Amino acid sequence: MKRKVKSIVKILVLVAATFAVVEYGRGQLELLNISFTEDVKPTDVKPADNQQWFFTTSDTYITKQSLDQSAPKSEEKQNRIDEGKPVEHTKQSDNSPDINEYEVPSQHTSELTQTLRQVTSGHKIRKTLHATTAEPYLENKKLSEYNDQSDGLHNSPAYQALQKRLDVLFEESKDIFDLLPYKYLPDYKSFCWYDSQDVFQCLASVYLAGMPKCGTTDLFQKLMWHPELTTQSHHTDGGSEKETVYWTRKRVGRPGSFMANPRVPPPKQPFSEFLHGTGAERVKSYKDRRIVDGTPSLLWDLGGWETRYPGLDEPPYSNADLIHAVTPDAKILAILRNPTDRLYSEYLYFWKGSKMRNEVRSPQTFHMDVRRETRKFNRCLESNSLRNCCYSSGYSLRLRVALGVYICYIRDFLEVFGDNFLVVTMEEYHLYPTETLNNIFYHIGVSEPKLEDLHSFLESSKTYNVNSNVKEEVGDMLPETKDLLDTFYAPYNFALAELLADSRLLFRN
Repeated sequence: MKRKVKSIVKILVLVAATFAVVEYGRGQLELLNISFTEDVKPTDVKPADNQQWFFTTSDTYITKQSLDQSAPKSEEKQNRIDEGKPVEHTKQSDNSPDINEYEVPSQHTSELTQTLRQVTSGHKIRKTLHATTAEPYLENKKLSEYNDQSDGLHNSPAYQALQKRLDVLFEESKDIFDLLPYKYLPDYKSFCWYDSQDVFQCLASVYLAGMPKCGTTDLFQKLMWHPELTTQSHHTDGGSEKETVYWTRKRVGRPGSFMANPRVPPPKQPFSEFLHGTGAERVKSYKDRRIVDGTPSLLWDLGGWETRYPGLDEPPYSNADLIHAVTPDAKILAILRNPTDRLYSEYLYFWKGSKMRNEVRSPQTFHMDVRRETRKFNRCLESNSLRNCCYSSGYSLRLRVALGVYICYIRDFLEVFGDNFLVVTMEEYHLYPTETLNNIFYHIGVSEPKLEDLHSFLESSKTYNVNSNVKEEVGDMLPETKDLLDTFYAPYNFALAELLADSRLLFRN
């Protein structure tokens, strides 16, 4: 009898010990998942013997996403992938960059290694700060006067500095925030409200940003196929149903076109006037419709900031700060392409009009322009920050080299919008249009279309805004030009791929 009791006791002790070990292990995994999610560790950058720099992955890091991607996929998830349907992790590729000893030029590599640290800490601070922006400005208070002591972030130096910087935005655009409601109507998928005159008003809840010649026009037209997406209704003064250019240009009294250079700058467009064409009438009776603003320059255009804010080393706020303050839960899409190819495509496209008929366009003149503008950008880096040089207004409009330094602009948006910000590439969009559009629809939050209907639509639709005829006339860029640009953009592509854990953004064929 005693032996039986001892045996039972041993079994109970063993079970209890096993249970304790399992619970401890589960707790450790949960802690690891949290740390993987919130703490992203950048790889070190070490100088090589030849005085150039090499990015190494000697200190590797793991993210929760990489664990999810390496884990066996469920049958349901695998079926969705095989059918081209969206899955949970859609905005990253299957592999993080594999860049052991990846050779890059020496300019500002140390600054690029700080990108991940800045985004990791900056997003938390900005997210907390933006959560407090609506209430004080509806009461016409300065943000610096509004300090909620409930969160320790409010007392941090970074938070206080950001408060002062964003004060510039709100003071500059007071007419906007004076007309915004305390709360938007909860039943609408766009940001809608009734103003003081009981007029129904709306703002976009989806923004298609990007770079010139990255496929934004074609993607915008394809998005409009979905019945739950609609355009704005602007038609005049440099605006269109796709591009309003209000947030980047008209709001601060800049010409609607970047090629326009009037002697007398146009007046600022009042926000009340802008509201007349935002497409509110298109969603009033269709609450599930989302208005899409397809202004690509929203991602990068802060032109003229040096004149508006003399004495500052960098723009005091980004367009991401502006859009988030106005429509905090908006979904942002950015489409990018190989920056070397983007630059040549822009060179061919924007100088083909009648205004530039006497302009000599050739691979040789492009090469000379590239050498001049890349040197100018590198000289800027000798005495200024990377962000200053990216947003500088001092470069030739003929060849906008800085627009290919994507990391500057993506970082600003990622800090503010986090998971509401999605990056796709033009290359994947062209190769896998059905899957790419399906993932975008999933990200936006609209209903999932039938795959056969979407595929049929894409098969029958045309491609918008292409350059093929001009390129046939002028010819390909010179091989030495391509090598020069590939080398110039390499460190920035690497930093972007690291930031988003997405090796596609290295843009290696």
